[in-house]
Amino acid sequence: MEWEDARVYKLFYQKLLNPFFENILKKRQMLKYKAFLEESQWWPREKLLEYQWNELTKLLHHCHYNVPYWKEKFDQLNISWTDIKSYEDFLKLPITTKDDIRKHKERMLARNYIGKTWSKHTGGSTGEPMELDYTPESYDWRVAISKRGYAWTGCEDGMKQFYLWGVPLKKQSAIKRLKENIYYRIHRQRYFNCYEFDHKAKQRCLKTLNAYKPEIIVGYTNPLYALAKFISEEGRLNYQPKAVISAAEKLHPIQREKIKSVFNCDVFDTYGCREFMLIAAEDKEHDGMYLSMENLYVEIIKDNGQPAQPGEKGHLIITDLHNYGMPFIRYRIGDMALAMEQTPAKSGRGLLKIADVVGRSLDMITTKEGKEIPGEFFIRVMRDKRGIDKFRVIQEKEEELIVEMIKNSYFDNKQFHEIKETIGRMVGPSMQVDYQFVNQLPLTQTGKFRVTVSKIQRG
Repeated sequence: MEWEDARVYKLFYQKLLNPFFENILKKRQMLKYKAFLEESQWWPREKLLEYQWNELTKLLHHCHYNVPYWKEKFDQLNISWTDIKSYEDFLKLPITTKDDIRKHKERMLARNYIGKTWSKHTGGSTGEPMELDYTPESYDWRVAISKRGYAWTGCEDGMKQFYLWGVPLKKQSAIKRLKENIYYRIHRQRYFNCYEFDHKAKQRCLKTLNAYKPEIIVGYTNPLYALAKFISEEGRLNYQPKAVISAAEKLHPIQREKIKSVFNCDVFDTYGCREFMLIAAEDKEHDGMYLSMENLYVEIIKDNGQPAQPGEKGHLIITDLHNYGMPFIRYRIGDMALAMEQTPAKSGRGLLKIADVVGRSLDMITTKEGKEIPGEFFIRVMRDKRGIDKFRVIQEKEEELIVEMIKNSYFDNKQFHEIKETIGRMVGPSMQVDYQFVNQLPLTQTGKFRVTVSKIQRG
């Protein structure tokens, strides 16, 4: 009876409730884009590439005439947007870094979109806080892309979904909490805070899962893995979800197998970031991750500036095709990817794929009391701190944490107090936190940068 009620609600949600909410109440274009994406994924690759190039050309035209930063770049190269007729021409444009955005953000805003954008902060797996702007239209594209990617796992609109996720660190007003609770209830989404994931929290999480019985479970990779280990050792899941979706952190084979074994369902890896949301995702074939081609132009570029060949690693360089308010062109996200042979997909989808993403390793920080704090927490703390250029968190002992920061001229005591208060509240009084200001943060021996590093041996 419960599953029959779920099917009835799902149908009601898909046909009436969600269209009313998106189209009439919010006046958004998300459902229109989603319908387009459900069709375009089956296009022949040549048609997808043609569509992508047309969108890129329109974006470059817009940048040439409306974005001061990019007009200057075109002039420096002595070219016009009309001169970019091929990918080889596109390679002439400079790569954009996070530092470029921090220094030149105001000149990267489109003059004809002033007052029409939203702002947010990001920290990312590179530990470099940054503020960015985006348009409501580009947000609708991102949500539509994410819904399509989740649909490849078997997730349908209106299904019960459970998120093992980070919660806002700043106290929200009662009205905002009420609005969020109504939204989550209507959309059948339930969130569980993974920032304070100790033994009691895992017990509560399992109890919630067994009572709510969500069909889809989404979470940060490390907390999902920690929960799976807890269930296998001390608990019991009394139902079978349809799928588990791993996000925000790299999913290692041993983690995938453990989660799959405990939850008795398929496990799907995704790759995204705060700047663009979903970039790539697996389907049920688990043969690489499909790129969000209709929304993003993704390159894998080697250190010599040339595209990586199948089997080679390179820097992920991303162009957002629909954020006209603050165009991201050839933006180096800070992670690396493994290129793969673009053979026809078994599913029939024409989308390009990447084999794997490397460089998004975020260790869990463990307190003496057994609380496990995901690396995403520290990214959330730092991402709106304008005075921090880069940071890293290192744990060498259970009772000791080192926070290394590169500060700039915008850093002040207010930001420092907020950082210390938020981290101190999370780790508790038993852990000593040593804050160090440094001039540089070196890479690992393998050439990677890790935001959170734990040297604690855990079972």
